Amino acid sequence: MKISSCLLAGAFALSFGAASVANAEIVESEVLFSHKSWEVSIVAFDDGSYACAAEVGSRGSNFLIWADATSNASLQFYNSDWAFEESSADVILKVDGRPNWTLNDASLNESSLYFELADEDASYKFLGEIMRGNVLNLHSSNGTRIERYSLAGSHASILALSDCVDALKSLDDDDNPFN
Repeated sequence: MKISSCLLAGAFALSFGAASVANAEIVESEVLFSHKSWEVSIVAFDDGSYACAAEVGSRGSNFLIWADATSNASLQFYNSDWAFEESSADVILKVDGRPNWTLNDASLNESSLYFELADEDASYKFLGEIMRGNVLNLHSSNGTRIERYSLAGSHASILALSDCVDALKSLDDDDNPFN
C-alpha cells in the first residue's frame, strides 16, 4: 500500500485550505510509520508543497487522512473500481456505534471521494473517533454501506500523523523534509 500507487494515476485534486494542492501531482512519498494495516507517509507534490497522509485499506480500496501545516484534515476514499465524473455527493461516515458524520457536497473525481473537515474542532473530534474506533463505514446518503475499513492500529498511526504535521510546521519554506 503506497500512496503513489493509488494517487499518481493523474492530476490530484485536493485542497488544503490556503495551501492548495489542486492539480498537483505526487512526485515523492516516504513511509514514516507502519502499524498493522496503516501507513503514515510524508508526500511531496510537484508544486513544492508537502503533506502528511495516514492510509489504511487493501485490494484497491483505501481510506486516507491528509494533513498539512496550515489547514484542517482532509479525507479521501479511493477505490480502483470507481470512475466518477467530476461532481459531488452527500455521504455518511460511521465509526463503530458513534453518531454519524454527514459529509455534504463531498467531491467526487475519478476513483476518489474527497472531503475537508470544517474546522479544527471537527478535525480533532473526527481523528479522536478514528483513534478509538474499530471500524469505519462509508455510506451513501440513503444509508447503503459502500465500504468498510478496519481501524486496528489507528491510535498509533494518528499519533504518527500528528508528529508528521508537527515536523512540517517546524520547517522553513526552503527546507526539504526528505533530507
